[in-house]
Amino acid sequence: MTWRRQPPVLARVPTRALVDGMGSAIGLGPSSYEIVAATLRRRYGAVDALLTDSGTSALTLALRKILPPGGVVAFPAYACIDLTTAALGAGARVRLYDLDPATLSPDLDSVRDAIRRGIDTIVVAHLYGYPADMIGVRNIAAEHGIPVIEDAAQGAGGTLCGALLGSLGDIAVLSFARGKGTTGGSGGAVLVKTPALAEWTRGLRSYLKAGSRGGVAVLGLAAQRLLSHPALYRLPASIPALKLGEMVYHPPRPPREMAAASATVLRWTLGLEEREVSDRRARAKELLSRMQETSNVVPARSIPGGESGYLRLALLDANGLGRPSPDLGALRGYPMTLEQHTQLRPLLLSGERAGSGSLFLRDRLFTVPTHSGVGRFDLARLSQWLDAHQAEPRGVTAAS
Repeated sequence: MTWRRQPPVLARVPTRALVDGMGSAIGLGPSSYEIVAATLRRRYGAVDALLTDSGTSALTLALRKILPPGGVVAFPAYACIDLTTAALGAGARVRLYDLDPATLSPDLDSVRDAIRRGIDTIVVAHLYGYPADMIGVRNIAAEHGIPVIEDAAQGAGGTLCGALLGSLGDIAVLSFARGKGTTGGSGGAVLVKTPALAEWTRGLRSYLKAGSRGGVAVLGLAAQRLLSHPALYRLPASIPALKLGEMVYHPPRPPREMAAASATVLRWTLGLEEREVSDRRARAKELLSRMQETSNVVPARSIPGGESGYLRLALLDANGLGRPSPDLGALRGYPMTLEQHTQLRPLLLSGERAGSGSLFLRDRLFTVPTHSGVGRFDLARLSQWLDAHQAEPRGVTAAS
């Protein structure tokens, strides 16, 4: 074991962003809300952008808008636990649809089955920067008059048919938490494409309570900037109470506005997004180029017309023999499917279970880091880790 340890995800935050963010936290300087909202409207082609305290709050608000009282939402069976929190916050009942493990995208036949079982809306979530088939789901849902919510919390600059993930639905949600490709330390956004929905978001501005000043978020970013260096990251990673890299459930709370400091930090980090995406893609492609032809470790692929933003590089362990390497930032994906979350079970309708694709992802998905802290030495070590897995006996492929 070496002392060096790579964080799984890291977003670049300039020193000036931290300084200005702390200024906003103590009430200095002008508000950044409108600058950030205007940037998001322009980037995603939205009519309006509502800034919230988290991506979970953004999804909660979207569900409350779209669903009737006691309404039913279809979630991907393999997804972030924050979907559970949003469903609880919205008072929704839940059905599940399956994913294609080869692409991390919805299994369209499973989506059709969920519609036949009865739903009021569908949430399509992009995972690790890989495009989910929003266009395919949207076309199917339109045949039945069912609205689709695009969860682009992990969109990370990915695209589908040239459109940025987060710009494909009439209503979409973003997250700017520390584990995302572009961060404000905290925060989220609801993006809407129609005048009617824009009228709703404008009304929400008077309804939402003010967020915190955001000093804690800025201090967290400053600590992350210092301790995320591979020579130091083992220190915070060794503290169990921090739960770094773990899936943690957070109970629902009333949605609020984005913290003032988070908006100020975002004013800076949004300007870095294009470069960050380009750099992540370059690292992912270099790792992929080093992989040998084998059926033991299979990279997830983007759907036709899609290009991943590579929040992380997704790899499928076809034999189930793979071993994570936390020192390299090579980790298993989510350890549970949604129906295994104790908190979600009261909301699940009878008979809802994860399909085979979601179970495969739960058991066989690895993700490896692609962020700006991954240097040449780290790429070489990740290549060695991949080579060790590719030396295992051959087995079935992810698609079989």
